[in-house]
Amino acid sequence: MNVPKPFVERGATVAESFSARVLDGLNDGFFARTASSSSNVFQSDALLRGIEEHVLARSQRLVLVGVTDSAGNAVALFPFVRRRKFGIAILEAVDFGLVDYFAPTCFRDVKLSAQDTQRLWQAVLKVAPAAHAVTFKKLPRLLHHTPHALSGADFLKPMGASATTLYLRDAAGLPTKALDEASLSRKMRKTGKVLEKLGPLTFSEAATQAEVDSYIDALVIFRTARFSELGRHDALLDPHVVAFYRALADLRAPKPVGRVFALRAGDQTVAVAYGFSYGRVFTLIAPAIAPSKDLQAGSPGLVIMFKVVEWCRQRAFDVFDLSVGSLSYKSRFEAETTELFEHQQALTPLGLIVVAEAAMRRRVRHMALKHPQLRPTLEKLSQKRWRREQDANA
Repeated sequence: MNVPKPFVERGATVAESFSARVLDGLNDGFFARTASSSSNVFQSDALLRGIEEHVLARSQRLVLVGVTDSAGNAVALFPFVRRRKFGIAILEAVDFGLVDYFAPTCFRDVKLSAQDTQRLWQAVLKVAPAAHAVTFKKLPRLLHHTPHALSGADFLKPMGASATTLYLRDAAGLPTKALDEASLSRKMRKTGKVLEKLGPLTFSEAATQAEVDSYIDALVIFRTARFSELGRHDALLDPHVVAFYRALADLRAPKPVGRVFALRAGDQTVAVAYGFSYGRVFTLIAPAIAPSKDLQAGSPGLVIMFKVVEWCRQRAFDVFDLSVGSLSYKSRFEAETTELFEHQQALTPLGLIVVAEAAMRRRVRHMALKHPQLRPTLEKLSQKRWRREQDANA
């Protein structure tokens, strides 16, 4: 098994040439060594194993590409899936609606130049398994202010989408004023009083396996009701996806990254939140509130998020990531907005179909930004397309 040499020393010069190889799965020595060096939960061993076990269809295959420099030092790790789209084989960044960011880890202290990034990307494409196109989306230029392997790429296109991040500590490690205590805390006290009419408010993290299962059951029930009301599909309601999230929160695992929280008013669970805890970053994945219109005045969803942020601050987390999308509740936090990028590249003439379809979807997203009144119609069309793709890859 070809294991990379130790990582390059801090401040060393980035190599001028790169070589890549497709790894021998998640047990490959390259991945075993580098995965633990990444602060990105979406490239973690736990998450990728969970996707491979619970989400991948029979026709799909996880493809990990490791990149080294001319001295054999590990440079980058790219997680892809080989699957079919429009009946042709493509190489796509691991996503399935479960990955918030495509930010391939770079094991360097500084961002690669545009020229070096291009050479690195060409090395990846050179070893890519037979496919007609390669595609990825949801790529930030920096992930939590840290460069990744494609931060210097000059071939990216704006998606027309963004992510929101709340920084709890600054570069010096000191707590930030991440929450406007004067206004938001007052709001929490006011809405909390509405919920307290149902009984005393309690906030808790699932501490036993029974609680983990119970909280996730409630999450699914709440989201089923909500998305049924909206007439929209929710990926989390797929039983394979539910199994994936359960596995990542399983307390019997050595280091579970999934965390589940519940907010109760008396004996009634009024909100649930699921997130990933990895390193010093907490990523909010799925909040949900009980399907009762009587609770809306109490804003249980906002209350539980405030409680989770406080939970993170008490444990010295650096980042509370509110993830992808521009939902209105995110404006309640003094958070930073990050633009997201994408890239599609045809490797054969047939791959031009994938590039053209992605360009159309990109135009639709930008149209929705300019004309918000069209968003409901465009979302319904997107939901139908998502279902067709899932059926094609079943």
